[in-house]
Amino acid sequence: MKKTLILVQVIGLTILMACKSGGSGSKSGSPEQPYGEKSGIITYKPMDIMGVKVTQTMYFDEYGRKTMRETMVEGNMGGTELRQHTIDITDGFTMYHYELENIANGMDKTTKDAYKSKLAPEFFEQMNIESLSPALKTKLSYKDEGKETVAGIEGMKYSLTPDSANPEKRITGVHFKNIPLKVSMGPMEMIADKVEIGAKIPAEKFKVPEGYKMIDQTVEGNQQLPADAPETAGSAEPRGH
Repeated sequence: MKKTLILVQVIGLTILMACKSGGSGSKSGSPEQPYGEKSGIITYKPMDIMGVKVTQTMYFDEYGRKTMRETMVEGNMGGTELRQHTIDITDGFTMYHYELENIANGMDKTTKDAYKSKLAPEFFEQMNIESLSPALKTKLSYKDEGKETVAGIEGMKYSLTPDSANPEKRITGVHFKNIPLKVSMGPMEMIADKVEIGAKIPAEKFKVPEGYKMIDQTVEGNQQLPADAPETAGSAEPRGH
């Protein structure tokens, strides 16, 4: 089960990387304005990972400064029947992760823990493809792959290798004004099925609900993925946020 959660986290980080790349306009591509459109909803096609179905929907507002990714996982992995519903929020340099449902073989393992962490400014700098220095482009083995149409929208296609020690792990993506339409990394591939630009997003989408215990991984110096958090973490009384 933890392995599945980790895979979902990796997909999320891959998408986040695509979110901060490319772009157009004077501020687009910066932490203050990652996207070239104010708001929208991106619904991605379901994909299969290790026998489980993973579906994701991304909401964004304030030109991408705020995003919310909703992930549904359902299926059988290694004999374990899973049903999971998780939320990942970014608000500028701050990230939040929490779960709404976590069922394994009929047992409810859902916690009221919300994990808070920080993104380093360098992360955004390296993920802004348009402003990459020639040296960094060489380091990432960056390539402009032309254009590709996804969900009826023509976007810019690119590829890069984030880890020079593993050049075979190459990421390809397609974005429209920084909005991620497609991200591929080996067998993991997120492809937009529906894109709603200009959709009105309720402010509550970008807030951790009341009743969750906030675990600040930045303060605690704990940089592990939420999927690796000790199961005893949920034993404390939940508090509001």
